[in-house]
Amino acid sequence: MNHFHSTKATIVIQAYNRQEKTRACVESVLQYTRDVDYELLLIDNGSTDGTLDYFKAVSHPHKCIMHLTKNLGAVLPSLLLSVDQLAPFIAILGNDIVVTQNWLSNILRGMEADERIGMVCPVSSNTSNLQQVNLPFSDPNEMQRQAAAFNQPNPAKWQERLRLVAPMTVFRRECLLAIGLPWGDVGFFHDFADDDIAFRVRRAGYQAMLAGDTWVHHNHDVNHGADKDPEEFCQSLQIGQENFREKYFGVDAWEDVNNFWMDITPHIPEPGQKGHKAVLGVDVKCGTPILDVKNRLRNFGIYDVELSAFTQSAKYVVDLNTICRGIVACDREEFLSDQFLPEYFDYIVVDRPINRYHEPQKVINDLARLLKPGGVLLLPLLNTFSFREYLYCQGNHSLYNREFAYHIPPEALQAALAAFGSVRFCHPRYTRLNQKDQDFLRTRLPQGLTEQQQGDALTRLLTDRYIFCVKKA
Repeated sequence: MNHFHSTKATIVIQAYNRQEKTRACVESVLQYTRDVDYELLLIDNGSTDGTLDYFKAVSHPHKCIMHLTKNLGAVLPSLLLSVDQLAPFIAILGNDIVVTQNWLSNILRGMEADERIGMVCPVSSNTSNLQQVNLPFSDPNEMQRQAAAFNQPNPAKWQERLRLVAPMTVFRRECLLAIGLPWGDVGFFHDFADDDIAFRVRRAGYQAMLAGDTWVHHNHDVNHGADKDPEEFCQSLQIGQENFREKYFGVDAWEDVNNFWMDITPHIPEPGQKGHKAVLGVDVKCGTPILDVKNRLRNFGIYDVELSAFTQSAKYVVDLNTICRGIVACDREEFLSDQFLPEYFDYIVVDRPINRYHEPQKVINDLARLLKPGGVLLLPLLNTFSFREYLYCQGNHSLYNREFAYHIPPEALQAALAAFGSVRFCHPRYTRLNQKDQDFLRTRLPQGLTEQQQGDALTRLLTDRYIFCVKKA
């Protein structure tokens, strides 16, 4: 493909059949990308429904068509492209994406403002990984009106992420050159290719960002496995997940990354002053909880956030270093306070339940020592009297899968935390059970309880853990 030096972006649309969706995708790009000079690369992955003829009929001054005779997945075309011949920014769209007003200019504005950003995905309909935003609309015209109102530039809505689900992605050309070809690992034929690219982008020194001020329509029902055989899809996920763990030496793209704290961070106290903030994550796996705090601080106009981390598992060190400017230490829990300056951190987030440490009180004391006066500590407590333990005591051992944890009632932990600060909230996280299982659990409660007592007992049993927030005195 000849590179048009005057263009800022290359828009790549890949299609395999589904011509109706392909037309909607291409036409939306032509209509809603008038504020950015771009070249259009149309890739036909061996379609049999006339997609190639449609691509030939598309009118655009800087257009190129690539025709493959067989569909070998979304990754293969990247083997055939010369990245250095493309524009400075490359937008890759599946043919089930419908773009909207300001979609590309919003994303490029953020990427041009920070050269560390290597890849960006917009929020969208019909997606996962907490990237879905549902705009109400009943027809395409109303959808575009809603999207135009939504797509207002706002850097506070951007989020740094460890992994991104990428029905549509914009890359910086230098980032793709850094991670090398193929852009996607052909070993991940369909599933986990997105996760793999995001990991490689970060490990090459770039940031992966979610543009919360930009919405596009993903015209694909991901919740019901549209166009996929359920059994094959499940098998593909299992194989992809295992391949990912093998490639990244034990790191799991889901278990080690999806430990979000977004349900907690909106409740943490607002910082009293702007300026530099230091955040420490303790046993936060690959680091999602401290990224959630960092992203939350953007809402208060705070962008100078220094992340540090302490982990007891060496497999997380590489990925923690991709997001941390401060120290990343790997050691046993008894050496936690030796790794960092006392009273240095504005926020400390612990992801491992405090009652799963060998010496919970010492860990609490160490955390208090590292926290600034007025700093905020977020700390979980595993509920050791959940429905699993309750049923275990009644002889049902099939549901009991806990690792060792000390039995510490939440009231006891609250008293211990109150010794060095004010407990701002205790937020329960519940195990989701369907109504049938909840009704069964009610039948196992002691007889004679009032309706209120049954409700209180059921709430306690369904609590998986408590998240405590403490502000140091």
